[in-house]
Amino acid sequence: MVAIRLLRFSGSWLRTAVGSLLVALLPMVAIGQTLTGSITAGPAAGPVPYANLGIPGKSVGTVTDEHGRYQLAYSSANLTDTVYVSSLGYRPQRVVLRELVAQPNRTLVPVAVPLADVRVQGAGLYKRRRTLGCTSTSHSIISKLKAEHLGAEIGMVVCLKHQPSKLLTAHFNVLYDQPDTLRFRVNLYRLLPDGRPSGEKLLTRNLLVSTADRTGPSAPLTVDLTTDQLIMDEDFLLTLEWISGGEVEQVSKSLAFSSALGYGKGDLYFRKTSQDSWEKPSLGARLAGMQPKVGFYVTALD
Repeated sequence: MVAIRLLRFSGSWLRTAVGSLLVALLPMVAIGQTLTGSITAGPAAGPVPYANLGIPGKSVGTVTDEHGRYQLAYSSANLTDTVYVSSLGYRPQRVVLRELVAQPNRTLVPVAVPLADVRVQGAGLYKRRRTLGCTSTSHSIISKLKAEHLGAEIGMVVCLKHQPSKLLTAHFNVLYDQPDTLRFRVNLYRLLPDGRPSGEKLLTRNLLVSTADRTGPSAPLTVDLTTDQLIMDEDFLLTLEWISGGEVEQVSKSLAFSSALGYGKGDLYFRKTSQDSWEKPSLGARLAGMQPKVGFYVTALD
């Protein structure tokens, strides 16, 4: 039996109990100013939808909408900080917030996205089908991300059984029963040598899913990865990033993910908004080495 315990760390809190796991982000200090602008690829190319803007490590960030428009909440103390603007297929841009306030409409320059390497399939490769990650469908053990801004993200490290592995599908056990539709971006990140997430995305396209894509209220969000030809030689971070839909208060209250407590690898990571630092929840006194895992998994051939 685990007593309910409240812990505070880096602006976030995690509450655990038998049958209950909650990962949530505490409301930030009130921010009184909001910058409105747009990100485009030039007059002829049009808007850049779902681009990320944020001050790295400062929990100040957002995501553009489908028309390239954004609203960025900030404080006067952030005016000398540098905002990082990025989107797949475009050269990232760094601009001091004071300059962005003066000129909020920005243009990103398109760049070629490198294609995945083509590999010759040798005899005996990719014969075994595996499920990798956490397949929990629990409604009593859950992780709940209380985001303050678009770009909030949660995921877990997926560990390979054998190398190389060819990814087929990704699945996310999302619990959300509100009438509105939430849209997410599926991200896969390469890990650093110390096991933490890097900024390198392994997908070369924006892979978008929504709660409306589920076949039923209890069905997982499922995406096909076969066209991406992802051949993995190392563990990676699989995440969902909230990019549109719903009001912040409603999302914070109602968005949850089936979860579990378990042993072994597969760390859970989250961040509050675009370009923020990754954090790991702390359970305090862990249950005999068990750690939280969120119900994200892939199918693969190895």
